[in-house]
Amino acid sequence: MKAAQKGQAYAEYLVGAVLVIGALFAPVFGGESAIGLLMAAFQANQESYIWAMSVPG
Repeated sequence: MKAAQKGQAYAEYLVGAVLVIGALFAPVFGGESAIGLLMAAFQANQESYIWAMSVPG
């Protein structure tokens, strides 16, 4: 019985990972994906940091 259940966790993890990755790349919020919005937020944060570091102070 233990041998049959040994690969069950791997299969559940794989299905969960595929669902999460699919949800991140699915078009939502007016055609924009969640991963695209996250990347845009990181880029805006980086640009703000670079601007703040370039201002003499």
